[in-house]
Amino acid sequence: MRLKSGLALKGVWRAKGQLRREPAGSLRSFDGVEIAPFKNAARAAVSISADLELCWAWRELPEAICEQRAEVERGNVPFILNILEQAGIPITWATVGHIFLECCTRGASGLAHPEMPRPPQNSRWKGDWYAHDPCLDVRSAPGWYAPDLIRLIQQSRLPHEIGIHSFSHIDFSTETSTEELVRMEIETCIRAMKPFGVRPRSLVFCFNHMGYQHLDLLYQLGIIAVRHRDPNLRLAVPERTASGVYRIYESMNLRLARRYDYVDKAKIFIDESIRRGVAYHLWFHPSDERKVFVEAFAPIIRHLAALQRSNKIWVTTMGQLASYREAREQMRIRTDSRGQTAVLDLECPLDRERFGDPEVTLVVSRLRPPRLVMVSGPGATEKASLDFRFDEDHRTLTFDVRSSVSRVQID
Repeated sequence: MRLKSGLALKGVWRAKGQLRREPAGSLRSFDGVEIAPFKNAARAAVSISADLELCWAWRELPEAICEQRAEVERGNVPFILNILEQAGIPITWATVGHIFLECCTRGASGLAHPEMPRPPQNSRWKGDWYAHDPCLDVRSAPGWYAPDLIRLIQQSRLPHEIGIHSFSHIDFSTETSTEELVRMEIETCIRAMKPFGVRPRSLVFCFNHMGYQHLDLLYQLGIIAVRHRDPNLRLAVPERTASGVYRIYESMNLRLARRYDYVDKAKIFIDESIRRGVAYHLWFHPSDERKVFVEAFAPIIRHLAALQRSNKIWVTTMGQLASYREAREQMRIRTDSRGQTAVLDLECPLDRERFGDPEVTLVVSRLRPPRLVMVSGPGATEKASLDFRFDEDHRTLTFDVRSSVSRVQID
């Protein structure tokens, strides 16, 4: 028998601690000008990540099962992309670096990738870490290489993010990783992704084993966001670590449930994130059976699209979410009123090599709607005008501005 009462379901997850309340985050306000917590002044942020792995995540399983999962994943990726395309929802594809390769060969020693360091410990199978690598090409071994899938993702009209999931699906735990191993894994991913015009900014730890001892190194290598698992906290604002990397809290992993409708759970968690002003994150394996994507994923995506159209949520990628939050953290605003004209001087010493030049949303308290909003500075052409919204009920003016803009004039 399935439990259908939303109130009862919420009580169950609250009792399990999954809806534990956490502060929504600090207000960023300067003389009546607020930097909104999320873009477009949406009440919550939503991000989604897919662990794109093919055979690399399942090497400890029998070969036939491993290959079958990869085959299912290859069939699901176009199906998933179509669902996302129809709804206008971009996601982060956390991708094992090896699948960017067209092919690879064995070294003189007979080992695959002899230049790569091996994990100091591996209890998952006997033999070399790369023992399963066929050292062939995408046509002969499509479960181990997938540049075609990468190109398919890049052909989407949506701004999907391609992140990383290590080069060979390593365990980032202390016992199974070293600084040398992690550095080579990430640097090799960067080289493999370069021909595709990709520079990774987001990382998902394999096996969901958090490798926070490597955060300083990851930040040095350009990573600004990681997916974070906390069994006691599912809904939270992205957390800036001392290294500068942002932790995006995992809310739910996609699946089907026997005793309740999983879509109902997603709706409850998303509604809670809106009510609290925090972020929701869903993740999944594209290698799951098609039924999961038909019965759970597609309805959740449609629900997110409807909420985004009403500006209740901002759906974005892990990297873009981290970039927005960092720009918000770094920006300072000085205001100067001259009659009906207000001038905002913006200063945002953002590391743009890492975080780019994201737009941030400003909410300005103002009695009357303006005639126009103009910007100047490095992030704008001279005296460019901005689109804006004015809320008559709350007497607020809302607009987006690049983090590199130095001045906004409101007339």
